[in-house]
Amino acid sequence: MGSVAVAGACFCDRITVLPTRTRILLLQHPREERVAIGTARMASLALPNSRRRVGLDFSADPAVRAAVASPATYVLFPGPGAVPVEQLPRDSVATLIVLDGTWSQARKLLKLNPAIAALPRVAFHPRRPSAYVIRREPAAFCVSTIEALAEVLGMLEPEGERFGRLLDPFHAMVARQRWFEAAVGASRHRSVRGPRSSLAERLALRWSRLVCVHGEANAWPRDHPAREAPETVHWVAHRPATAETFEAVMAPRRVLAQDTPEHIGLSKELLRAGCTRQQWHDAWKAFTRPRDILVMWGTYYRDLAAADGLPLAVPSMNLRDEVTRLHRRRFGVVEASMDSLGATPAPLGIPGRGGLRLAALVGALESLRDVNRTVSVLQGPAGRTMV
Repeated sequence: MGSVAVAGACFCDRITVLPTRTRILLLQHPREERVAIGTARMASLALPNSRRRVGLDFSADPAVRAAVASPATYVLFPGPGAVPVEQLPRDSVATLIVLDGTWSQARKLLKLNPAIAALPRVAFHPRRPSAYVIRREPAAFCVSTIEALAEVLGMLEPEGERFGRLLDPFHAMVARQRWFEAAVGASRHRSVRGPRSSLAERLALRWSRLVCVHGEANAWPRDHPAREAPETVHWVAHRPATAETFEAVMAPRRVLAQDTPEHIGLSKELLRAGCTRQQWHDAWKAFTRPRDILVMWGTYYRDLAAADGLPLAVPSMNLRDEVTRLHRRRFGVVEASMDSLGATPAPLGIPGRGGLRLAALVGALESLRDVNRTVSVLQGPAGRTMV
């Protein structure tokens, strides 16, 4: 059996071999293979019914080609249209493709392998925050590869609770690295952010380019028998440097979910009278500028808008990630984070939950730009674009 060693420590004795009926195919980005604190190798050593492949283009790999050709193969990757893993059939043996790398590397693997990207996706909600504290995760729902496998196999396999043992070497590695950081003061794998002023300086330098954005979706509950894929129906934006505001309400193309109007705070009548997708896209192109930087709280609605065809070929900043690194703790929805950030929502005058969250995002952004003020209130909306 191969070994797993980090900072002079071997964790072979912590690995428990766990047979599975589920076939696991780990596709690892080449850069991730060189990361000493990666977890895919740990997982492959513990799961005899798994294979690990390293590369970028897997179109010629026999194991990947066989998996793609199988009718019971799924990709473990979140996003619109992903099926909750607990809904997978239990009467057949599944093959699970797991992409290992950073989120950007995993997305690149999907892009470079269209046959894999075309497979049905499955996702899950972690039952607890990631214990991968020696490495930054981009969002609260993100976990390491080995943690994801422990969660998923715990739901798919008989006697699923035994897959908690999969994490034994992982927890030992994390504990060892934290000890090494504390005792030796030589953490080589986690860069500590600078003081609050560093974020303020970056925001100040880019202020004229920043555009806060938020979206709301026509979305069905995951367990609804008539569930359809989510779609963007409310898209709002604000440019703090000029006080320009954008709002578009789009008529649903799919059946309007019963709870959507209440959840997003817009009436059925307003939604059904909304503009077309093409009108939304055209208005957005007119509002944006080539050097814009989109600022958001999480990436779900940006990704959903991109899936809806909205042109978003500009850089972006996930402000929730920024404040998580800054304060070294997790944050929930943006409007509930105002007190923690010493911020006040900006009075933008946009209706619905989208308006509420955009106002909070703008307020948070401006308070973070200026370290000398704990509360920032923008003046009333000006130059508003309404679609």
